[in-house]
Amino acid sequence: MRTSSPPSHRIPTRPVTDRWSYKPIALLLLVPVIVAAAGLTAVVIAPPFVGMSMGVKELDKKLQAAGANFTRIPPIPQRSTIYANDGKTVLARVYLANREIVPLGEISPVARQAVLAIEDSGFYEHGALNPSSMLRALAANIRAGEVVQGGSTITQELVKLTLGDPTNRSFGRKFQEVALAMRVEQRYTKNKILEMYLNQVYLGNNVYGIATAAQFYFHVPASKLTLPQAALLAGMIRAPNTYDPLRYPRAAWLRRNDVLNRMIGLGPTNGGVTAERGARAKKQPLGLPKNVGQIHLPTPPFIVDYVKQQIHDDPNGWYSFLGATAKQRDKALAEGGLSIVTTLDPNWQRAAQDAANQPWAATPSHPDHRPTADVGLVSLDATTGAIRTMLSGKHYQKDQVDTVTTVHQPGSSFKPYVLTAAFEQGILPTAIYSGVQGVIPDPRCMTNGQPWDVTNAEGTSLGSMNLYDATAYSVNAVFARLILDVGPENVVAVAHAMGITTRLPAVCALATGSVGISPLDQASGYQTLADGGIHCKPFAVAEVLRGDQILYRQRPDCQQVVPAPIANLVNDLLKGPVTYGTAASVFSSGWGKWPIRGKTGTAQDNTEVWFAGYTPQVVTAVWVGSQGRPYPLADYWGYDVFGATVAAPIWKAFMLSVLQGYPVERFPAAGLTTVPNVIGKPLAEARKVIRGAHLQPAAQVVPSYLPAGTVVTQDPSAGTQAIPTQVVTLSVSNGVAPIVTLPDVVGSTLSAANGALGAIHVFVTVVDQPVKHSDKSGIVLSMSPVGGTKVKEGSSVTLVVGVGPKPSPSPSPSPSPSPGPGNGKGHGGGGGGGNTALAFVSRAVP
Repeated sequence: MRTSSPPSHRIPTRPVTDRWSYKPIALLLLVPVIVAAAGLTAVVIAPPFVGMSMGVKELDKKLQAAGANFTRIPPIPQRSTIYANDGKTVLARVYLANREIVPLGEISPVARQAVLAIEDSGFYEHGALNPSSMLRALAANIRAGEVVQGGSTITQELVKLTLGDPTNRSFGRKFQEVALAMRVEQRYTKNKILEMYLNQVYLGNNVYGIATAAQFYFHVPASKLTLPQAALLAGMIRAPNTYDPLRYPRAAWLRRNDVLNRMIGLGPTNGGVTAERGARAKKQPLGLPKNVGQIHLPTPPFIVDYVKQQIHDDPNGWYSFLGATAKQRDKALAEGGLSIVTTLDPNWQRAAQDAANQPWAATPSHPDHRPTADVGLVSLDATTGAIRTMLSGKHYQKDQVDTVTTVHQPGSSFKPYVLTAAFEQGILPTAIYSGVQGVIPDPRCMTNGQPWDVTNAEGTSLGSMNLYDATAYSVNAVFARLILDVGPENVVAVAHAMGITTRLPAVCALATGSVGISPLDQASGYQTLADGGIHCKPFAVAEVLRGDQILYRQRPDCQQVVPAPIANLVNDLLKGPVTYGTAASVFSSGWGKWPIRGKTGTAQDNTEVWFAGYTPQVVTAVWVGSQGRPYPLADYWGYDVFGATVAAPIWKAFMLSVLQGYPVERFPAAGLTTVPNVIGKPLAEARKVIRGAHLQPAAQVVPSYLPAGTVVTQDPSAGTQAIPTQVVTLSVSNGVAPIVTLPDVVGSTLSAANGALGAIHVFVTVVDQPVKHSDKSGIVLSMSPVGGTKVKEGSSVTLVVGVGPKPSPSPSPSPSPSPGPGNGKGHGGGGGGGNTALAFVSRAVP
């Protein structure tokens, strides 16, 4: 028996004739055929006869030695299949050898019988070798006038296919193959050997294994193969190119009937069929379907290429179970027989395609302009990061253009990262900034020695405004000034933490989105906001199986990267663009019941436009532009378009489709908090109070006359509005009063004197002294100790203060020493507290 190599595309030089009709020319061919067949037989059976001359024991010893290194048949390469998230919809098959491996029980009995009949009818009776089959093959070849049967057993053929070297036909190699075949028979059952063989054989047209061939040639599983179908496939094993039914149907039909004749000759009791059944099968045509050989799969969507690239690169270390190197992982994908279930939802993918294919919301004036504007859309599960949709262009199946992982300028859709960094720096959303466009003179914003000239999208200057309105109306000038207070390096750090993977320069132009990010990264970054500051790495593979064994199941890889109150506050600001700002016209009518947040974006020169937005459940980013060669979109539309003009309508159409069935889920409330007064409180109590206001306490120990562990000062001061999670720094006494120098306050007003002395934490006793001149009233006339004296913090100072001609009131001591409830801007006179030192004042009669 012989099994050919993969296709060599040789075309027979003569037509195949009916091998059972006698032709005179067969006599002329008989002698060379006999000689060739005899030679072949001699080569194959030579080892046993050589063994006889050297003794049975010696032969066995040599055979055992030749096969000593055998451990097992190596795994048979098998194609991998990539599915949608339902585990049923096939997106693509990946292979070097197109092979689907099935157990023997899933191959129809008649298919097994047909293969055994033509290849090795005594398979279950003999061992690794079968000399009688060699002689029978010789006789059959003589009758046919050509070589129609080989003498090798199926076990020998399996060894050649899996362990052999087709290029090495030396006697030594043949001897070793015999030895290995004996080892295989010792290691595996006959059924297992047959199963491996039927899954290994090549059947033309890059099809390996009988199960794959059944689907390819007949569109049926191997378990449903009929007798004529099985005979055709069995006949192809010896020469799949010669008997290719697609190229040579006549040759394939005759070869099929050869197999049927062999099965008739064996009879039903010896693994064959009855003459009647065989005759009926021989009369049937090949029975190939009209679309034979066509793979019933659409061109794979972009996510298939993304999955393959992710497995190759393995940036997160998720796929190391497939191999430590990219080469090993590629091999496992192409040959490992994997079932890869992706996160892609076919219904969402169709919704994305429909949304992208709908007519543009703004009609182009130059629709024939090339290249035309295209679309990129990515949608994620907001709570896991699972990629539900990746639409890479309107016609990815045709042009294979990547629009979702390549970078584009995000324009103002980058502003949420600036806001997040600003709030982390303690800048309030109520902060007021100028909207006047023009040159920003800060040296950090210089480019090639030139200052940064910022313009608003409208091309006009605007007045001062808070960050709520600046976000809603996407005012570039406000954000240009904001990033100076935030620091570009802090914006970069926040953007990377939230999911932007591309390198970002720490430049002022981040404020207007003049950098490059991909729609996938944009969706990933906005997912962090949708999930309350928890970033989940986007993933496209839900699980990987081999057969019924689960090799890998993806768990969401999430962590809190932005404090939830800050994320909620950014969400609150991103309500503005869709309710009264740049995209309000898109959502003012026709939107559903779901609360949304989002931001438009327009790149420099209007070359690219965006809309990215989300509900608490779903995040979607939409990009519109020209891949590869960005040009002003006015060249296509005839006028300037923006994110709200063309990108937001696509987002809206898609989200309205996929959100059906989702319940309404509200965003968490957002707002500011008031810093409480904790001066004078023990540290433990102060911390509890600060945390109760949704702030974070941080303590530092300072010298102070107050009891150890008492809060001396705080920053921010009591009564200040702050962003939840903001840090309040508490200065806590160590109980050791420091030495301070008294300032000279003689000639100062009492108020000023109290402030100066309160700053060094001393007690003040006021003695009123009548004066004749009103200009001395309220002025410190003397002090004791005098200015310049060194005293301990917490000491007392007596001030003599002039009063007018009216008699002074009776002595009125102040309350016992305690922190003042003031606003932190002054000391003494009840105005203390907040972030300042303590001063205690009492009055006495001079």
